[in-house]
Amino acid sequence: MSVPASEGGGEGLALYWRLAGAHARGQMQYKFSFALLTLVAAVNTVVDFVEVVVIFGRISVLAGWSLPEVAVLYGMAYVSFSLAEAVTRGFETLPRHLVQGTFDRVLTRPLGAFFQIFASDLAVWKLGKTAQGAVILLVAQRSLAIHWTPDKLAVLVLALLCGAGIFFAIFVIGAASCFWTLQANEATNIFTNGGATMASFPLEVYDDWLRRLVTFVIPLGFINYYPAVYLLGRPDPLGLPTWTGLLAPLAVAFLGALAWLLWSLGVRHYASTGS
Repeated sequence: MSVPASEGGGEGLALYWRLAGAHARGQMQYKFSFALLTLVAAVNTVVDFVEVVVIFGRISVLAGWSLPEVAVLYGMAYVSFSLAEAVTRGFETLPRHLVQGTFDRVLTRPLGAFFQIFASDLAVWKLGKTAQGAVILLVAQRSLAIHWTPDKLAVLVLALLCGAGIFFAIFVIGAASCFWTLQANEATNIFTNGGATMASFPLEVYDDWLRRLVTFVIPLGFINYYPAVYLLGRPDPLGLPTWTGLLAPLAVAFLGALAWLLWSLGVRHYASTGS
């Protein structure tokens, strides 16, 4: 099947915000249910952070990192992860479209398949996790008394946005892989949920091969670790310069290009179920 019309450009972006607003209003129509889901999302992340606190109840530092420093990593990771998770819910439905044959209808509509799947759902309640991660990050940086300069503020904002971009690209890669095997989306959890957990700890706690993997192959280290090294003025275990934390946009560009390539190939080689 051929790839449908373009993804819409500026008009597509405006349409997405209109659809996102509709999703948000629909979810918040049942206020109690929405508040409960948001609270549960935040509490789940609190429980995860309690595990980190328990570890520091037995040790004073972890690979040279204090609890507030690790909390900076944790907060940055979960703000980025939850932002990406909130806007990629539509891609989780792709396996169902492929199995039921409803992806055929997606391809016959004027807007591109990527935009339609992307805009098909928005998990606003996931922002409870975003808020919880932001609170942990705020408290941690106050404990560390970081001297904020314009360049550090820029690095922090860029890291959070790029971290969300990296997770977004991984979610798309997992969805695109479903064109070849429906189990791929589950395997992607290793790098999404698992990646967020891994990013909550300094790279020094991992073996050298794994540190290199998440730096040069699957750039999870650019979600928060290398920007945090820049913010905290810490040395890097691989001996990379401090300004490595500024390369997060390149990591997003690399994964984004890979995600788009896999998606395009998957749609181009999609074979209808015939149903």
